[in-house]
Amino acid sequence: MSLKSFPSEIITFLLVLVIIGAGLLLYSTSKFKEAGPLQDAVYFTIEKGANMDGIANNLLEEGIIHSKLVFQIGTYLANKQNQLNYGLFEIPPSASMGDVLTIITKPGPDLYKYTIKLILSGTGNTLQVRERIPVTGNYAEIYSEIYEGEIPPVIRSILENDFPFLLSVTIIEGLTSWQIVNSLKNAPFFVGDIDAIPPEGSLAPNTYLVKYPTDRTEFLNRLASNQARILEEEWNNRPADTHLKSPAEVLIIASIIEKETGLIEEKALVSSVFSNRLDKRMLLQTDPTLIYGLTEGKGYLGRGLRQSELKKDTPYNTYLHPGLPPTPISNPSRLSIHAALHPEETDYLFFVANGKGGHAFAKSYSEHRKNVRAWRAMNN
Repeated sequence: MSLKSFPSEIITFLLVLVIIGAGLLLYSTSKFKEAGPLQDAVYFTIEKGANMDGIANNLLEEGIIHSKLVFQIGTYLANKQNQLNYGLFEIPPSASMGDVLTIITKPGPDLYKYTIKLILSGTGNTLQVRERIPVTGNYAEIYSEIYEGEIPPVIRSILENDFPFLLSVTIIEGLTSWQIVNSLKNAPFFVGDIDAIPPEGSLAPNTYLVKYPTDRTEFLNRLASNQARILEEEWNNRPADTHLKSPAEVLIIASIIEKETGLIEEKALVSSVFSNRLDKRMLLQTDPTLIYGLTEGKGYLGRGLRQSELKKDTPYNTYLHPGLPPTPISNPSRLSIHAALHPEETDYLFFVANGKGGHAFAKSYSEHRKNVRAWRAMNN
């Protein structure tokens, strides 16, 4: 059937519709790319299960877009109506409707409204929750407590609403493998059993981003893989004159350094004391190894050493046995591993706490005795 078969009025009407449609499309395309009404950046939340109509309504009500209809037309023309995400999204000033669509259809949420941090310290797992403040982009801590075996209401609400959150797990430096495993067994967000305690020193302390839920054994394997990589990199870049004969010896010295000082600026100095003592075939005489022999790495001693314990014959008593203990005594950080291989060039043979969070170093026993007396005077 040709157009001649239709009355001229119908043809005219159809042509008008085509022209109007083309004009509307051209107008919508132009408006879709036009700078938006926002004068300041805002955060826009899309709840899980929200549909296009509801999202467009909210965008219009919050003054982010000029037109709900134009936004919907642009979304369908871009074929992104099924790519909408949920979460918290930052919308910059003057963002066009096209910009807005790009932001809310990126893979994964643009931002996380909540961050949950789990800290494994060996004495109790700490849970912290922070909430992102709209516009400023800052975070406010809304919860921080020692985990007692029950998910607190604020976190339960986040989980039950299935809202995206960033979850990180921090392993404190210097924990033993037993302490890490024991903490993981009692930690939320993890599933699965742990069959064996990994070798001492084989786990890398750090802060890790994890998925929820995470398998405990897989997480331990991740820590072990990370530590193996760090140790290999540091060993391959070792100085030619290092007195340490293997990566295993590096881990042992690094684990002792980790237990002796938490100050970054002291690690190479502590390392120099042990290096000098080994060179002179002196006993290491370090308390952390002695304590490890008493506790077997299972928790903390919780008191001062007794004179009788200084004479207790364990393989880790470096007051009795020369050289290195048989294994690491903790899981050291990369900084301590690096310090073990790069000791400061000093003549120091002794160190003792200085009462100010650090240590006093000495080249001779008489100088060391003075430092010990000064430390005791501070504690009397």
